[in-house]
Parts: sequence; C-alpha cells; structure tokens
Amino acid sequence: MRRTIFIPMLFAAMLLAGCAGQHDPRTGGFFGGVAGLGGGGYKDRVAEREARLQELRATQSQLDAEKGQLEAQKSAAQAQLDKDQARVKAMQTEIAALDKKTKSLAAKEGADKQSVADLQKRVTELKGKMNKQASSLDDLEGSGLGDADMDLRRKQLEKQRDSLRKEYDLLMKMQMELAQ
Repeated sequence: MRRTIFIPMLFAAMLLAGCAGQHDPRTGGFFGGVAGLGGGGYKDRVAEREARLQELRATQSQLDAEKGQLEAQKSAAQAQLDKDQARVKAMQTEIAALDKKTKSLAAKEGADKQSVADLQKRVTELKGKMNKQASSLDDLEGSGLGDADMDLRRKQLEKQRDSLRKEYDLLMKMQMELAQ
C-alpha cells in the first residue's frame, strides 16, 4: 500500500514543481521553458531587450554628435589661440625694434634725456605687459579650452592686447616726434 500512494504523490509533486517554473530560460528548467514559449514570456523579454538596445543606440548617436560639436569648438578655439600667439610674437618683435630705436636715440647727443627715459620706462612696462599676456595665452592653451571661464579670460586678454596695441602706437608716434 505504501508504494501505491508514494508513486502518485511523487508524480503530483513533480507536476506541481514543473508548473511553478519561471519564464527565464536560465533558471526555469524544462517546464519553465515550455511555459515561457507557450505564454509569450520569451517574446516579451526579446522585445524588451531590443527596445533597450534602440535606446542605447540613440544615446550613442547623441553622444557622437556632441563629440563632433565639441571637437569643432576646440578647433576654432585653438585657431583663435594660434592667431593671438602670432600677434603677440609680432608685437614682441615690434617692441624689440622700438627698444633698439630708443637706445639709439639715447646715444645721440642733444636728445631730450627725460623724454628718452620716459619712453624707455614705458617700453619696459609694455614688455612686462606683453610677457604677462603671452604667459596668460600659454596658460589658456594648456587648460583644455571650451570652459566659459576660459572664454571670458580670452576676451579679457584680447581687450588688454588691443589696449597695449594702442599704447604701442602712441609710443611710435612719440618716437617719431623725438627723432625729428
């Protein structure tokens, strides 16, 4: 009698365990897999994963577009920085020429010593400002660019450069007047 009850009970337990399976093919076992195929659980999982894949692809496309824009901004900023550095070098060359002319004026007899001293002082100040601006441009170049603070600093340096250019032009006029 024990055997006759034991076998049907064992079969019922196995049947119930198979029905309680999961739809995940990794953990559901055979009966869970059959239930997943029959109930559409697998199709739902595939659709969910395909939707997630599409979201990831869209995000990747957006990131690629942003990267392209940032690269373009970086290139433009680098070009502007190169231009500014070239201008600084040109101004340094002009300052050196002005310094040389100032020294030659100082060597001439009868030159107004006070005017020459003032001119030399202003040339020295202008050199200091130009060196400071050149080092600021060098700092700006090494900072990664693109930052709003760096753009503000670059604009400030451009204004300072324009101011220095005007002062340089005035010095040139004064030098021409002294030479006459």
